[in-house]
Amino acid sequence: MSTSPDKLDPEIHAMSMIIGVLKGLEPEAQSRVLDYVQRKLKLDPAPVAASAEPSHARRDDSLDSPNAKGEEEAENEDGINEVARKWMRRNSLTTHSLGALFSLGVEDIELVANKVPGKSKRERMHSVILLKGVASYLGSGVARFTHADLKETCLHYDAYDVANSTSYMKSFASEVSGSAKTGYTLSARGLASATDLVKALVRGEETRAASHDRK
Repeated sequence: MSTSPDKLDPEIHAMSMIIGVLKGLEPEAQSRVLDYVQRKLKLDPAPVAASAEPSHARRDDSLDSPNAKGEEEAENEDGINEVARKWMRRNSLTTHSLGALFSLGVEDIELVANKVPGKSKRERMHSVILLKGVASYLGSGVARFTHADLKETCLHYDAYDVANSTSYMKSFASEVSGSAKTGYTLSARGLASATDLVKALVRGEETRAASHDRK
């Protein structure tokens, strides 16, 4: 004979309901839901038993070496968001290779490349938008930036055309959304384009470095 919910121990009933809701989700989604609930209710993290499997046990093979802890700490010191670190691993990008393009290791990661690709202001503005998105993505996990930041960076790289900047932004609509008032965010297509651009710039830096070493 089954026990009605109102006669169950409240804690057991709550556990049963939570498991029923979460079991249909992917592991990452389950973790996000539990993390949100923990923060929403201001709960202290549950103590981990000594025999329990570490929460980081299922991670990329690249972090399974004896120096994994040191590598993780180094990554944290670079100020790179966990979401962006996964993006880096998927695209074979390292903090060393990105260091020539972005100011890693500071609170607000910025674009610091010596120059950006583009023969015209429109092309350079496009490059700045994509690279600004990546800079923000590295620091926060979201490719979002303000109009003021974009304008300042465009001026630095001679990529700002006062008369045509608005029409330029409209032409990039498939890759970046938003407005001067709300700020801008790279779309999935924009992040893909930004990834290709970063890879190309990294390859260029590596080629120049190799050429310099041969001299």
